[in-house]
Amino acid sequence: MALNIYEPMKFRSQGIEDLATKETLVISNGKITVDVVESRQSVNFADNNFASLEGKGLRWTDGNRSKNFIYKNSEIYSDISVNLAEEQAFKISDVNVLSLNELGSSVVKSKLREVGTLRSLKVGGSAIIGEFAFINSEINRIGINTDSPTGALGIKENNVEIVIGSDKTKTAQIGTVSNDDLELITDSHSRIHIARTGEITIGDERTLNAVLRVNGKIIASEVETERTGSIILKEAAEDSIYGKGLIWKTGKRNPNRQFVYNPSPDRFWSTDIIDLAAEKYFSIENNMVLSMNRLGHTVTDSSLTSLGVLKELQVAGDAAVTRKISTSRIEIGRFAIDENRIESQKQFTINQNGTEELKISSNIVIGNSSDPNRPVTVYGQLAVGATNPEEGVSFTVEGKVSLGGKKFETGTSAPQNGSYIKGDIVWNTDPKAGDYIGWVCIATGTPGAWLPFGGIAR
Repeated sequence: MALNIYEPMKFRSQGIEDLATKETLVISNGKITVDVVESRQSVNFADNNFASLEGKGLRWTDGNRSKNFIYKNSEIYSDISVNLAEEQAFKISDVNVLSLNELGSSVVKSKLREVGTLRSLKVGGSAIIGEFAFINSEINRIGINTDSPTGALGIKENNVEIVIGSDKTKTAQIGTVSNDDLELITDSHSRIHIARTGEITIGDERTLNAVLRVNGKIIASEVETERTGSIILKEAAEDSIYGKGLIWKTGKRNPNRQFVYNPSPDRFWSTDIIDLAAEKYFSIENNMVLSMNRLGHTVTDSSLTSLGVLKELQVAGDAAVTRKISTSRIEIGRFAIDENRIESQKQFTINQNGTEELKISSNIVIGNSSDPNRPVTVYGQLAVGATNPEEGVSFTVEGKVSLGGKKFETGTSAPQNGSYIKGDIVWNTDPKAGDYIGWVCIATGTPGAWLPFGGIAR
């Protein structure tokens, strides 16, 4: 045993065996310094109370700094990491609470703000993920960007809430609960657009060739299209186009109403009357062939046996009428007989035996210039230039008269202007006693020389 001879001898021992060949144990006031400590029993830190044990434990120091594994505030405190071997774990009451790659099953609470890639996640109660996903276990609903989803799953973006759920038995729901439209898209293109008003649009302006394929039936209370595309009834491998068209189903006792395509010959066939609007018509090659009140001009052949009242009739060939013709107007070329009058577009003549007897053109001519002695007899009163002849007078002329080349007029004095020839007479329309019956032109001129004639006695 080595002793320090420079210090007073203070030593008490019972059962010490010193086998050291060099200095390995140094005892100073309150401190034992050794190179290696091997303990066959527990290392105890003992005192009268735990407060006195505060700060006691294991300490590693390099003379300037220290690292501690000590008793502090009724807990084991370490200011260095505790690094277990890979197969070891932290335990509480012999239950693993944390190993290298697993939290113990007894750990049910945490305030983790970040996790890695989870293979699975099971949450027994409500949960909030990333401050945007809300899981409410009390009402069994999930909300994204909303903590009060309307359905089982509610997604809110741009102030539009999309809901997936069911509020009635045997019925699933997907759509918007806000007053917004709904679109189903693929490849960033709108394929089905459901407006807030209920109007459904399939495809968009960029996908005018969108196809809606239905292998079953389409039942609609009304069908309306804004495009000019046709409804195509396509021939299938096991079915021809014949018998396809529009079919209206009626009751069991009544047959269906049909407008379909039939063969032999190929034609459209209808079980019912085809009734067009009043102003519409049937056409062939864009030519009207039949309207409500007219046959088209291309219809030139028929087997009609009865006609109604014709407004006009044109016959290119011979025509035979076995009974009388009753009509309000007959047109022959430029000549027409219309009820109570005869019409002609240009001049009108009446001939007898090739001789013209009456001609109406710019002038009206009665008789034939080659037979001036042929008498013309008029029975009744005759008026010229007057609407009605004077009562009791056979011949009434309104205006001037020329007889044998001489002009006869009426007036209150001899003319003061105008051209006259010798022999023309003006009859006095205001005769008085001592006046004259009229005036006679004695020299041709403008107005010529005039003298009174036929003195009236006083």
